[in-house]
Amino acid sequence: MSREERKLLGLSLIEAGFINREQLNNALRRHRKTGDTLGYTLLKLGYLSDHQLLNFLESKLGFPHANLGNYVVDRNVINLLPEDIARKYQVFPLLKVRNTITVAMLDPLDTFVMESIKYTTGCDIKPLVSTKDEIMAAIDKYYGTGAVAPGHEDDKEEGLKELQDFASKLQGITKREGVHDLNEVTLANTQSIIQLVNRIITDGIKYKASDIHLEPDAKGFRVRFRIDGLLQEVMSLSTEWGAPTLSRVKVMAELDISEKRVPHDGRAGLSLDGREIDLRVSTFPVVHGEKAVLRILDKTSVVFSLADLGFEEDVLRQFGAAIRQPHGIILLTGPTGSGKTSTLYAALKEINSIDKNIVTIEDPVEYQLSLVNQSQINVKAGFTFGGGLRSILRQDPDVIMVGEIRDLETAETAVRAAQTGHLVFSTLHTNDAAGAVTRLIDMGVEPFLVASSVLATMAQRLVRLTCKDCKESVHISDEVLERLGVPREKRELWKFSEGVGCTGCKDSGYHGRLCITELMQVNEPIRNLIVTKSPSSKIKLTGLRRPFSLAEPMVH
Repeated sequence: MSREERKLLGLSLIEAGFINREQLNNALRRHRKTGDTLGYTLLKLGYLSDHQLLNFLESKLGFPHANLGNYVVDRNVINLLPEDIARKYQVFPLLKVRNTITVAMLDPLDTFVMESIKYTTGCDIKPLVSTKDEIMAAIDKYYGTGAVAPGHEDDKEEGLKELQDFASKLQGITKREGVHDLNEVTLANTQSIIQLVNRIITDGIKYKASDIHLEPDAKGFRVRFRIDGLLQEVMSLSTEWGAPTLSRVKVMAELDISEKRVPHDGRAGLSLDGREIDLRVSTFPVVHGEKAVLRILDKTSVVFSLADLGFEEDVLRQFGAAIRQPHGIILLTGPTGSGKTSTLYAALKEINSIDKNIVTIEDPVEYQLSLVNQSQINVKAGFTFGGGLRSILRQDPDVIMVGEIRDLETAETAVRAAQTGHLVFSTLHTNDAAGAVTRLIDMGVEPFLVASSVLATMAQRLVRLTCKDCKESVHISDEVLERLGVPREKRELWKFSEGVGCTGCKDSGYHGRLCITELMQVNEPIRNLIVTKSPSSKIKLTGLRRPFSLAEPMVH
């Protein structure tokens, strides 16, 4: 039976009458929090017994049953799968034929576990089903009585040898005698480590991750991707992989691999299928070594067009009119990762032309734009937003983009630039659009200067979208609808849904994100409120269509 033809385990169990919808939802919520397989979660919650699950998978879905007592397992097969992964996912390797490994597992419909095993071993996977007790007994027997963990084989003569394929690479590094005498640069540049790091990065790009997290802890080395704003574990390796993997990343970013006691920041680049990918690398010392976060900056995946950002029609029209004004300040607000930089770049591209001098000062420059003079702050060298902005004013600019207004010096210089005929774009960390103008006043900018220079402020958020492939109708209480501002006359007309989890969304129930916005144009009534230092709540009531403007697009 092909994967496409198989039904999700939870839905299949409901149809067969083993569990109900409420039990599945409870199990899915716990499954997402713990990372345990869905089958194991159902067992742990007591909704199913081992034998019920086994009989269902065997008789209803056609998965063969593996009686583990009948197998004599080759140690070389055991060595393909690290013990921590076997225990975490309750899987046990039985045999290998050519490039296919047969494994016993609880839930062969858990595609995340299947992909993790495939990723770790580099082999295709043939699943058989068995009970949790049988699987754990086999793991205890083989891993607990001298089975060699990946990378622990004695090899005094060869040290750290180059391995021929990805599966053997995953068992090739570390506790061999003499490995710690190797130069760290040499270790980081071995072919096995290079291919592992490249595989992690290319998979991050493939799954459209915004960030890759490489994290050591007491039990091992973890790889997580942030996809659609949510961190997901994609790989778990033995502890010894941490140092060489981090060293390889630091070599790529031209960082000092010998200094592990302080944070480092750098950049790296690679070409993938004709696409130029930039990586922003940040390392940080933790208890068990160093962790690293790689921000993926893929120019081909970034939307640099306002029309494609998903703004509502009236927001697009009003924001488009604001950015075409000859002078003034336009402020974007929102938390880190809410898409402010993408919106700024799209706005600059919209008004960019050969007859304009556009200059930016950023922290850091994430994407390079044609015809735009981009610079990056360097605090150690004394090049800050405030100082850089003063220098930009001597560069005959038409349009200025300041990455963030963080202090009074930058705020006052930005206001002065707007007052002297320049169009200024920048960002602030406030909760809503109205809070941007009061934040400038709180910093110390005179209210009358804020009122006369700010053209518009826009708050934005990125919200996850319900997965289209697994969404199901759900009832929303009147209390929640009231908080969202949904008109009573429309509540019966609108349909609501939630994702139950599938292969496409990796059981998260969400796939993709949508930008929602709250735009406030500074008109005469707003200016009067700013001059009189009115609170942001009053400005918000006057300047926005309704108090819950950020929530409004979410329920349309």
